[in-house]
Amino acid sequence: MSDLLYTNNLTEEVLSYRNDAFYSLVEEQCGTVVLEIMQAQDISSISCLLGIQNIFTFLELDSDELIPLKRKAGIILNDGRFIVKKGIIYKVETFLHALHHLNRQNLTSAYHNSNNSSDLTISEQLLQKFPFIRTLISYSNLICNSKIDFTFLNVILNNMIRNFITEERGCRYDITVRQFASCLYILGGRMAYEFVRLNIPAFLSSIQIIQSYIGTSENRLNEGFFNYAGACDYFNINQSMLGFCAEDSTAVVPKITYDTTSNTFIGFSLPLDDNGVPIIDSNSTDSFFHLEEWCSDRPLTKSLNACLVQPLSAPINNNSPYLLAAYGTDNKFESSDVILRWCHIYEQFKAKDIRIIGYATDCDSRYLHAMRISLGFFGNFII
Repeated sequence: MSDLLYTNNLTEEVLSYRNDAFYSLVEEQCGTVVLEIMQAQDISSISCLLGIQNIFTFLELDSDELIPLKRKAGIILNDGRFIVKKGIIYKVETFLHALHHLNRQNLTSAYHNSNNSSDLTISEQLLQKFPFIRTLISYSNLICNSKIDFTFLNVILNNMIRNFITEERGCRYDITVRQFASCLYILGGRMAYEFVRLNIPAFLSSIQIIQSYIGTSENRLNEGFFNYAGACDYFNINQSMLGFCAEDSTAVVPKITYDTTSNTFIGFSLPLDDNGVPIIDSNSTDSFFHLEEWCSDRPLTKSLNACLVQPLSAPINNNSPYLLAAYGTDNKFESSDVILRWCHIYEQFKAKDIRIIGYATDCDSRYLHAMRISLGFFGNFII
């Protein structure tokens, strides 16, 4: 109880803390172990911390570099699972609860300060100096009378204007804006994101913050990993037990990159196992000599192969497909590999009480041959 009262003595001034001031506050409120966890994830400000769902997800990664930190923060069980100490979780949750409370108070006071008068009269001189005010008034009238959903646009405008008002205390971003920023960064890339951010002030957060936000997401995609658990959760959400799979490839420019999270080099073609499924972590090494050998001997990725699965339900739901897996390939495979992979996917879903009733793909002869061989099998409900 005393810890909670002590944490609640924080003032709104801490919402603008960053770097050394932020780290000192974290160490004071949560201890040195939590400070190390945040420094390891490059969480350097209150605004960045408030935008991250769970700082402990980072410790679930399978990396030798995290073992010393894991031993300080929790217990590693014999089966490989990791449990964070309850005391540390309590300190962090209490600290975050106080920060969220302060943030809500700050936003509420800013709102009331800007709306302290029920009747607002705008002078002609002000309208001449800032003609966009007329446009905002017309926009407000349009929203009131329109059947179109302007929620997203309202959130963006409100977030931008609020950031302009509170710029000295640091910008904060609505969860909807963060999700949009994540999509822009993933689909458009770093250059497109920076171009939009620099040309529309107070709209998007920095690249470092959005990278931390994406890095803590539970929907992170690892090359070659078939996420059956996530797909089953998606089926349960849509209340469906039937699915249809699709598989397709698209050409890519060969390029080698290093993924720090999975400690693998992406850009080499992944080999296939006896089930036609890519062998993950095939391109993981700590040796520069091995990497040099791979660059000389291993085939580079020429195509990106994606496997998707869509829940089948009432047409009114119009469910979107779920990305089951994606991986690079040198495009050297046989139709038998495709058949084996489809059967493996079928069996994996069947074990989870989900029936895959068919596959779709493009006009590649190997895929067409696989579809012709399997014609009628997946849709047959007689087991």
